[in-house]
Amino acid sequence: MFIRNQFDKLSHIMRQNFSDNQINLIARRTGFVKRTRKLNASHFLNTLMFSVANQANRSLPDITADLSEHFAINISKEGLHKRFNKQGVAFLKELVRYHLSHHAPLFKPDKNFTRHFSGVNIKDSSKFSLPAINSDSYPGFGNFSKTNGLMNLQYEFDLISGNWKALDLVTTKTNDQLDSRNTIDSINQGELYIRDLGYITPFYLKSVIEKRAYFLNRIPAQAIIHTLKKEPIRWKNIKRRFEMTGAQALDMEILLYEREPVRCRLVVEPVSDTEYRRRLKAAHHSAKKHGVGITQEHKLRCRYNAFITNVNKEILPLEKIRKVYYLRWQVELVFKTWKSTFEIHKVKKVKTERMECQLLAKLLWVLLNWRLFQCSNQHVINNSPKTGVSLIKFFKRCIQFSHSLRLVILRRVKLKNWLNHTFLPLIENTRCEPPANKQTHYQILHSLNASP
Repeated sequence: MFIRNQFDKLSHIMRQNFSDNQINLIARRTGFVKRTRKLNASHFLNTLMFSVANQANRSLPDITADLSEHFAINISKEGLHKRFNKQGVAFLKELVRYHLSHHAPLFKPDKNFTRHFSGVNIKDSSKFSLPAINSDSYPGFGNFSKTNGLMNLQYEFDLISGNWKALDLVTTKTNDQLDSRNTIDSINQGELYIRDLGYITPFYLKSVIEKRAYFLNRIPAQAIIHTLKKEPIRWKNIKRRFEMTGAQALDMEILLYEREPVRCRLVVEPVSDTEYRRRLKAAHHSAKKHGVGITQEHKLRCRYNAFITNVNKEILPLEKIRKVYYLRWQVELVFKTWKSTFEIHKVKKVKTERMECQLLAKLLWVLLNWRLFQCSNQHVINNSPKTGVSLIKFFKRCIQFSHSLRLVILRRVKLKNWLNHTFLPLIENTRCEPPANKQTHYQILHSLNASP
């Protein structure tokens, strides 16, 4: 059943988009290949993509040995070193863009999940330290990697279709707020955007509304809130309202920000005493570090979760707000997998172009396996809409079949045989299991679109 339903997609991805012709076409367009060489773009890509070791543990002789074993190419480490250049980086970045855009139409979301939102997009950034040799291209900042370099990955994906929407290697100068402004044109009508506070500005929120899309996020800490009659709302008033009504949560229409007001819903719910004490302790620590005090209003603010959204109550009632917002943590699982399983953050002292090439190639490997994950997920969801594949379980198995997958890409093993004898047996028992007394994100997505 799986092979019958998913074979055409996988064949398209592995046979066509990883063809020598397509890869070399992009290599010539980006200037990485200008004339015939014994090391062509396909060989370069393949050996970097399917490296078992992380970048910190892979030397130039390791790469030349791999080229000799798999392609009978003999190249000196000095010759290989020269291939890690600006054109090589441009080539791999263009390949990433090509795969993001070219594969996406193959994975259209199930209609059962798009009743209210045509996409549920999660975006965040992940940073990791680089050696000091890379600090000119990727400078650190503040107390975070001050003397070394710092990589900043901007990443966004759609929970419904599974498609990656963005993947960029940027410096810390492109912080989340600037990225939010620079990528405003990527917001699509009818899609829901769940983001960390770093991305949230009046410009971003107004742009989402203007594009007839939707946002859901926590309320910015310093944002001033008013009633629709432009009367200020204080946290002491919210506390009094909870005490008077005995409500478990409050849902109100507000104006957010003073200079550039944005009309939206504010949903507030109290946190547990344990969570309140944790927040208060963190606030005191931060205040002491910066030599300031904590206002009574700030202390009251610590007692509540507060979310803002422009989705109406009929589609997203207040009892579902927190669960839907916590879908955002799926991006943290992605980053956790990239670092703990694939060790993309483990780098050694090499020139910046080599570091970038090896990182981009590894991310292309992740993306290839993500397409396999999407196929597996669609197969499971089609049979049981409230279930899906566990991201962490699946990607642990990817390492086990990576060598044989490489042989499929190289056309040395038939795709159908590989699916039957290697892939399907290895991904058994990878369904997502709910934590104790909680729902999986698949169950939350299903309930979201099952709303009236």
